[in-house]
Amino acid sequence: MIRICHLLLLACVVVLFAVSGVQAQTIDYDGVRITAMPDIEPKSFFGYAFCRVIITNSSNRERDVRLSMRAQYSRALEDVSRGFKIAAGEVREESLMIPIIDFYASSMRVELDGTQLREQTLHRDFRCNRGYYHDKQILVDSRVSRTDFDAAFSGTGAGSSLNVELNQFEGSLSQLYQNWLGYSQFHQLIFYASSINEMPESVRRAVFDYVRAGGSLLTIGAVTLPEDFTELAQTRQEQPYNLKVYEGGFGRVVESEPDLIKAMADGSGRVFPNYFCDMFASYEFRGDSPLRFAYEDTATLSTRWLMIIVYIFAFLIGPVNVFVLHRLGRKILVFFTVPVASVMCCLFIYGYYLVFESSTLLVRRQSLTLLDERNNRAVTLANYSLFSSSSRPEGLRFDNQTEIFTYGGASRQNSDGGLFIVLDEDQHLTTGWIKPKVPRTLHLRALQTRRERVGLSWQNGSLQLLNGLGSDIESITLIAQDGRIYTGKNIAAGRQADLMAASRSVSGSPRNLSVVFNRPWFNEISDLARSPERFLKPGRYVAKIKTSPFLVQAIDSSAEKTEDSYVIGILKGDTQP
Repeated sequence: MIRICHLLLLACVVVLFAVSGVQAQTIDYDGVRITAMPDIEPKSFFGYAFCRVIITNSSNRERDVRLSMRAQYSRALEDVSRGFKIAAGEVREESLMIPIIDFYASSMRVELDGTQLREQTLHRDFRCNRGYYHDKQILVDSRVSRTDFDAAFSGTGAGSSLNVELNQFEGSLSQLYQNWLGYSQFHQLIFYASSINEMPESVRRAVFDYVRAGGSLLTIGAVTLPEDFTELAQTRQEQPYNLKVYEGGFGRVVESEPDLIKAMADGSGRVFPNYFCDMFASYEFRGDSPLRFAYEDTATLSTRWLMIIVYIFAFLIGPVNVFVLHRLGRKILVFFTVPVASVMCCLFIYGYYLVFESSTLLVRRQSLTLLDERNNRAVTLANYSLFSSSSRPEGLRFDNQTEIFTYGGASRQNSDGGLFIVLDEDQHLTTGWIKPKVPRTLHLRALQTRRERVGLSWQNGSLQLLNGLGSDIESITLIAQDGRIYTGKNIAAGRQADLMAASRSVSGSPRNLSVVFNRPWFNEISDLARSPERFLKPGRYVAKIKTSPFLVQAIDSSAEKTEDSYVIGILKGDTQP
């Protein structure tokens, strides 16, 4: 009997804790309910983690809400917050988007109409850490059982050599991410075709945007793809599983037979190809940016020269000052000359800093943009480096479709604390991102709706190009539908110029952009400049532009800027030469 009572008591305690755990994921306060949504634990070295909530305003007035997460201790990111208004009777999803760097927060805090809701928290013990997990992270359809997945991707399975780890979403398909950044932490997505068809349009669009940004999607079964995705010729490695590969933007979709998982687990010895989004596996992303500043680029008034000035001052204010006053018989003036000389020396050093150093602002940018003029879509990859001799409180701003990756490796993360991100309107990198004399190096990946384009027309037997890219074109190579190559140089923004027909023509197959992306892309820039036609298909062009209009920062206008930017453009059908 006593044992039964103990068991009943234990069961009650377990139920109590379970109920309290569920309640801890919902806040009800003054007519507003905030409920945590299911999210995926971040395990990758790159990409974004999301902390999402559903907010219901049952009150009869508009409410001000602020969500925030603050680090328990800051090795890198200190605080992420988002403030917004929610109308009476409105229900909507909101989220904190967190770039994956070292960060741990005990919970999400909620502020309602300026009042902090204490003792009521969501998303407890959130953490992300670079370099802790080494396996490739795959988001897998919840309809695929872990047993079947392990049989296909471990042991004698065809995917055992890929070193992958399974991640599955606990919610429904309608609760999946509606922003491609939610999938950016994964090397690949695996979904049944039926699951993709059942996704809401906003979720399906985000999945394909993830692919366009360089991601990889494996579909089990055939799925209807967006019109900008094109099928690639089947290679020998794809034949054993009868795979079809489609390229979209910088990424690819791999279409398989409906029984793929079972076929991979048959132990036949066949090897499944690697189609991962592998750009961040490159060693360059574990260390410094390829656009890092050399010491001589950022050296201003060095410590050595400062010490020389101090020694000269000490010599003049000491022995020289005493000797001169002694010869003049006015030793009492030492109480006047010493403070005056000290003030003058300080003013000299400070004045030198204000005139020659305080305004130092250096920006380096390297970018590659895939501009799809047919769909008004631009996918931009960029390295961005900045050095300022003074703090810049305005920080940097990027839209909510831009992935931000901070270079620097583990050593940099340990000494780069105090970073704040405000998500009220966009991704505003505020306090700590531009520190005095501390270089900031970022890798950026963005999808934007853009209307830049080039216009083509025939005039007097010559092909003319109207530069509508918003920047001066230094050089351009264009391939017509008939395979002829046209080139041009030094075309100012908004101006028209003739293109010259080249004597050479297209030979061989063009480079796949998904391969270029994974090299990684910035290692291909020299080849792009030297042989642009190797990257082109008919109806496309490569333009080297003076200043990229994509991912522009307000701070750039006052900086000494060095830039190397290229556009790969896809012409609209009605502008084909």
